Amino acid sequence: MPQQVTVPLTWQLAPTSLTQPILPNWQFHLFNVNLGASSNPAVEQAALARVGSYGRQIGHLAEALELVVRRLKLLESKDLTPEEKDVLQVFLGDVSTIRQIKASVSPS
Repeated sequence: MPQQVTVPLTWQLAPTSLTQPILPNWQFHLFNVNLGASSNPAVEQAALARVGSYGRQIGHLAEALELVVRRLKLLESKDLTPEEKDVLQVFLGDVSTIRQIKASVSPS
């Protein structure tokens, strides 16, 4: 009668660990505000809390500047060079694009 021999198979077709560091030493947070090397971090923190994010503050500045450009009719001014008018056109285009984005993602 033939003898049966059992040979242990040590093949491994799949890894034992499925973790792989893609970006080692990186951390992701839902919100992370780096106040940087501010001369007065307490003021910056209070401004963020009372006025809003830097994006909101920049938005207010952009809207105010848009108003000034339109009220003073700077795009029609003969005192500005074509390059200076182009700068204003790009700025106004950006403000308009942001306004459209906000309208498209705002809940109805």
